[in-house]
Amino acid sequence: MHPGHDCCHHRVMGEESLTAVRVDRTCHGRWEVLLPDGRSCIVCDTLDDARRQAQLYADRRHPCEVVIRDAYHRVIDRESVL
Repeated sequence: MHPGHDCCHHRVMGEESLTAVRVDRTCHGRWEVLLPDGRSCIVCDTLDDARRQAQLYADRRHPCEVVIRDAYHRVIDRESVL
């Protein structure tokens, strides 16, 4: 994992029905965990690391949704934590 903002922030407006933690593939091949505040992100080297970080946050916020998207922002996995 790499803290900080070596990330490419891509957000889709209007998808905020639940509190959502997004996991996006960056333009540099890493995975970025975007927290709901819109300003915080965690950059991970692997999808497994990013998924773990997203799940840790989601477990503390109910209801919450973890949305994993590929480099083209297509949803490849979605999980609701109620």
